[in-house]
Amino acid sequence: MGSEFSTDDVVYESALQLWAAAQTDFDPYQVPPSEWAPAVPISDADIATDTQLDLDVVQDSLRRLDGKRLVIGEAAGTMSVEAPISEGGPP
Repeated sequence: MGSEFSTDDVVYESALQLWAAAQTDFDPYQVPPSEWAPAVPISDADIATDTQLDLDVVQDSLRRLDGKRLVIGEAAGTMSVEAPISEGGPP
């Protein structure tokens, strides 16, 4: 009996891992969210490469996750994960 992951779950997990790894001024696993420094965003293309999903699929998923599980920015057609929405713990 295997667990089923939705596309949103796959994109979310990839975004969290890439985002946490990109932070150089703080460790999101050691510093409380209220003390996080300005974050290094993760692009939709990075997530698409990591997950091997089409860019359009990743962007659709990021739109659904925006404001619920992730903070998403968009500029010049590129979407980026600015930060996870924390429930008080590490991403």
